[in-house]
Amino acid sequence: MNPWLILAAVLMIGGAAGTGYYKGREAGQAKVQAAWNAERLQQQEAHNKALQESIHTQQALQLGADQLRQETDRERRDLLARNTALSNSLRHRPERPTTAAGAVSGAAQSGAGGCTPRELYRQDSEVVVGLAREADELTIALKQCYAQYETVRAKLGGGATAGK
Repeated sequence: MNPWLILAAVLMIGGAAGTGYYKGREAGQAKVQAAWNAERLQQQEAHNKALQESIHTQQALQLGADQLRQETDRERRDLLARNTALSNSLRHRPERPTTAAGAVSGAAQSGAGGCTPRELYRQDSEVVVGLAREADELTIALKQCYAQYETVRAKLGGGATAGK
């Protein structure tokens, strides 16, 4: 066989392989880039959708919390009005008598005076009313906490329920 013919065949095969490699590489890069761009676009769309849902959920939860806070504020105003009226009604009660150190008053010796709610002295009844107000405020705050928890749990599809 002619050596020039063999050399020409080798050069043609080498040239065809080089051209095929270059064209295939260029086409492969474009295909990979197009697939990556499509995947990136899909991820961006999913992110935007999740972000919009998150914003919507956040706004709904904030609206519910604001309404609950308004209701709680109304309950606290009612409680304060009742407490003020009750405190004002206690101003007409007698003061606790002062006794000498170690001495027992005649009312305490006889077992009368200051033993029932109607007979409490002003200072004692004010303490009791203050404690009752604090307990009512804690009850209102606890109810608000439970309501907010239940709202968030229902909105987000959480697990266990709070005991009431």
